[in-house]
Amino acid sequence: MALSIELNRSAKRSIYRQIAEQIKTQISTGRLPAGSRLPTVRKLATDMGVTRLTIQSAYGELQADGWIESVVGRGTFVSERVQPQTLHSSIGHCLTSDGILSDMFEVNKVIGVRSMAIAEPDSDLFPLDEFWASLTRLRPKAAELFGYTPPQGDPDLRVEVTHLLRDMGIGTTPDDVVITSGVMHGLTLATQALTQPGDAVLIEEPTFIGYLNILRAQGLRPIPVPIHADGPDLEQLEQLMAHEKPALYYTIPNFHNPTGQVWSLAHRRKILALAERYNCPIVEDDIYGLVSFDGSPMPTLRSMDDGNRVLYLNGFSKALMPGLRIGYMVVPEQHKEDLLRLRRSNDLCGSGLNQRALAHFLRDGGLKRHLRRIIPVYRQRRNSAMNALTRYMPSAVTWARPKGGYSIWLTLPRYFPPGELYRMALQQGFVFTAGEAYEMDQDEEFEYLRLCFGNQTEEGIWAGVRLLSEIVRREMVEGGRRNGESLRA
Repeated sequence: MALSIELNRSAKRSIYRQIAEQIKTQISTGRLPAGSRLPTVRKLATDMGVTRLTIQSAYGELQADGWIESVVGRGTFVSERVQPQTLHSSIGHCLTSDGILSDMFEVNKVIGVRSMAIAEPDSDLFPLDEFWASLTRLRPKAAELFGYTPPQGDPDLRVEVTHLLRDMGIGTTPDDVVITSGVMHGLTLATQALTQPGDAVLIEEPTFIGYLNILRAQGLRPIPVPIHADGPDLEQLEQLMAHEKPALYYTIPNFHNPTGQVWSLAHRRKILALAERYNCPIVEDDIYGLVSFDGSPMPTLRSMDDGNRVLYLNGFSKALMPGLRIGYMVVPEQHKEDLLRLRRSNDLCGSGLNQRALAHFLRDGGLKRHLRRIIPVYRQRRNSAMNALTRYMPSAVTWARPKGGYSIWLTLPRYFPPGELYRMALQQGFVFTAGEAYEMDQDEEFEYLRLCFGNQTEEGIWAGVRLLSEIVRREMVEGGRRNGESLRA
């Protein structure tokens, strides 16, 4: 089957990556099934009017990622490992928070699918050499570090986290810091420490789907608080604090997941005042706080907290490498012993080697250097996503420009039955996070979805947004015809 490739020679995006991404799209959508033969480098270069080196670079990237295979003496073929169609029967059927999380990790194992579903950094940007050097320097202490660490965490790492927190405006001591096996682990411990089964917990609507799973597992009652552009609906928040007597309020004030929004300073002050008035602990999730594109983020609730009611959580999954599985908490004194007791009964302690290596990495300035390198890259990917949405999406679709993090929250007119857009995109080899996963009340007028741009190249973002936009536009046009309406482009 002949390739259909359109080049934009005036775009900043490299020609070879435009070619590679369009070949990926045609593989994902089934136009180039496994085993399909691709043109030779010479022929495609001639057809496209580019150099052989350009085609070699495109093919090299596709081969490195497992999309194509070259056989000496035979040619270049779409890899037999490409299997996007096999997902149709295994995912997309359970649009709950847990079902979608399962889908995300299932999709990541499959070559031939473009995923903008997971809010994660790009593994190509990990500081592997620098971090490995930190590990190597620890070889003389390997016997010590492969033993058990204190449940509160490696002392050296708690000191370095304290320095990091001070740079973020949070004054604390190493004794107030608890190291966890990622922020999810910290959220589980914090929730267990503050609640009893059956308690009400205030959450924002929508909110992090992983936290919905935690609440369900612990037998708690999530009470949603609607959010606006500058933060939660303060009137409803106060009414719920007064009438529900919640055990805690879980919030993501900086680069909210999934909406990408940032709570205003006025909202932060009011939230703290309400927590003081109604004696409601706050669990603040700041996992995206360091991934800021447009200047410094707003001050954290913890840094503004005079009443010592905020339990602050952060970690290194989004700003550094998720596989480290290292998070941390700043714990109010009144909850510290409960948290440590739960830690001892939960997983006892984390990896001493990883924690000490991270301490060395932080002490040497590795995180600051890493952030200086990656923030411009992710800012440009955010900008590419904004530009692609503006170019391709119908005007009836709306979104906000995130100032940090990896998520964009889209609002669409409801032309699709629940879950149908998710499944239609999957059939085209493209995956996003369906709004149904956030367990919001089904809106008869609108539906929602999350796009994540962190782990995609600019070319991949343009290709993914264009594919999704074509599905949306086609269905909106057909829906408009069925309903006797017109669609403004």
